[in-house]
Amino acid sequence: MRAIVARTLGLAILVACMALPVQPARAGGRQVTVVLDWFLNADHASLLAAQYSGAFARHGLDVKLIAPADPGSPARLVAAGQADLAVSYQTQLGMLADQDIPLVRVGTLIDTPLNVLITGGTIHDLSELKGRTIGISIPGVDDAALDAMLHSVGLGIADVRQVNVNFQLEQAIISHAVDGVIGAVRTYELIDLQQKGIKVTAFFPEEHGVPMSDELIFLAGRDHAHEAWIKAFMDALAEGANTLINHPDAILAQAIGDHPELDTPLNRAAWQATLSRLCKQPALLNVPRYRAFAAFLHAHGMMTHDIPLERYALDPFSTPAAP
Repeated sequence: MRAIVARTLGLAILVACMALPVQPARAGGRQVTVVLDWFLNADHASLLAAQYSGAFARHGLDVKLIAPADPGSPARLVAAGQADLAVSYQTQLGMLADQDIPLVRVGTLIDTPLNVLITGGTIHDLSELKGRTIGISIPGVDDAALDAMLHSVGLGIADVRQVNVNFQLEQAIISHAVDGVIGAVRTYELIDLQQKGIKVTAFFPEEHGVPMSDELIFLAGRDHAHEAWIKAFMDALAEGANTLINHPDAILAQAIGDHPELDTPLNRAAWQATLSRLCKQPALLNVPRYRAFAAFLHAHGMMTHDIPLERYALDPFSTPAAP
């Protein structure tokens, strides 16, 4: 689970589309409300690029990006029919499915993990965590990730002491209240600590026993997963990602022009660090990866039901399954 870096950004944001010539619409001028995972940041660069380049408009979409007041609300809002898409996490997807919440993954925004275990700079190997205190942000998948990482060096979750530090991950490290934290983001907290001159060591879960996963995904109501507007959205987002690759500085300049609070050394560094992690084919579903992560959740008790993958993750361009 990625941690929230609310201090760097403003309040709820609606992103307006830049006026560009519009080609024939593919989705009939449909308005699409997207609830972000939290405040606007570098993770959303492809969405901004699709707006600023006119890709959404060319595909007949009027897209509104909304930052939630509560980071736990995006999935609930879509499930309740109060929004069209939610930016969420693959790490949470299986647990939502386990609760029979009628949502399905229809696209990917960030297709590599961003979660990281950060320790003080005197710790250089996971085996040195035995008997240490680890700060955790949100119980659940972070516990499972920590357990898997510890098992990779012959330890277990019982070999460390966990304390909930909520979202005060950096402060916990800086104040030496803990020996390490999990749930931090390698493109934000890790960079911020390094910019502040704090000596830390980073351990990446996917290098220590945790299966690869997508970081940020799009959730839609299960009954809408194959609708034309979702396909148009994913096509436009792919165009936005390509524009971003070709013109990253121009898109960042536009974003800073609209949202001056993004003009900080941390956000500029995060923008550059995130570019290579943005999904270039957002609709495409990596079936083996999703099945492997579901098996991981089952093994750690995060999923308790055997649920077919197509019930909670699909490519919207695929042929709908027969009822």
